Amino acid sequence: MKKYICIIVSVGLLAACEKRTSEKPYTVSEIFVGVPCRLNNVGDIAGRGGDSSSGETRSTIWNRASLCPRNLGNLDGGEYSSAWGINDAGEVAGAANIAKSIVPFVWTPTAGHRRIPLLPGDNCGQAFGINKDGHVAGYSSGPNGMKAFLWTRSSGARNLGVLPGGDYSSACDINDLDEVAGTSGSKAGERAVLWTKTGNVRDLGTLPGDTSSEASAINNNGDVVGYSEGPRGMRAFLWTQATGMQDLGVLPGGNSSRALGINNMGAVVGSSTSSSGDRAVIWTKQAGMRDLNSAASVTFGVAFVEAHAINNRGEILVMGSPTHESHRSGEAAPQCAPAPPSSFLLTPASQ
Repeated sequence: MKKYICIIVSVGLLAACEKRTSEKPYTVSEIFVGVPCRLNNVGDIAGRGGDSSSGETRSTIWNRASLCPRNLGNLDGGEYSSAWGINDAGEVAGAANIAKSIVPFVWTPTAGHRRIPLLPGDNCGQAFGINKDGHVAGYSSGPNGMKAFLWTRSSGARNLGVLPGGDYSSACDINDLDEVAGTSGSKAGERAVLWTKTGNVRDLGTLPGDTSSEASAINNNGDVVGYSEGPRGMRAFLWTQATGMQDLGVLPGGNSSRALGINNMGAVVGSSTSSSGDRAVIWTKQAGMRDLNSAASVTFGVAFVEAHAINNRGEILVMGSPTHESHRSGEAAPQCAPAPPSSFLLTPASQ
């Protein structure tokens, strides 16, 4: 079954069309206009989109019901903004420019954009995660390097610090307990880290034999996902308090993988190389790593190459790359620029 829904958006006169294919186990909806980045547990999506009248890039949210994009605008005096995180109340965290600097912001439906103050002496930064209380995590940067921060309305921005021997850090996500995941320099190299609610920083280590690691996301159980790198390449990992860092593997024929999102049930999404190229994947404890491509992706003429977010309803945000037509022997491929990637929302068919 195929369904086409066309919506005209009054803000910026953007046109959005949603194309859906119902097929177990997911219903696939194509998201037009912009670059989605994260989704909340009610299905709203945050990212960035273009303003057709000005050509500027602006923070954008897509409504859960229609996937209709809403342009959130910019900070006063700026012409660029991007949303990187969204909570269930529809509050957004991201980055925008003012004059010649990129700065972090929080946006709420009632107050609009609000600039998040940088750490003392810094001149730029970005916000990446926001929790149910509107607390925001990101990084602040300046002459003394990059430092992860946690911002709350009551106490402002707090420097989360770095591991011993390190001189930089960045936060990528925050859970509802104010635990923050990110990456820090250390005397042993770059490390995925967890900042606890009490302010301590924990080195999550690397997979055996690797030299560095980075965190991508955290859930409300304090489980952290990311990727570890070394001589054999890059591997997706899941870190939990009980088991430490676990290698999530790769698809058959692949040699690298990354974990980019995790929900509270422990389902992990990301990407893996395979014998067929880059593929979006989901990992669960019960089934291991699975390719998210199916007949549905073929219907859209794309390969799902990366899954970068999953919510507690099991909805997954994926990026698709157009599948290339084969050419007869001796026939030159057309000389044209590659088509831009497209974005899709995968919704469990049971919903």
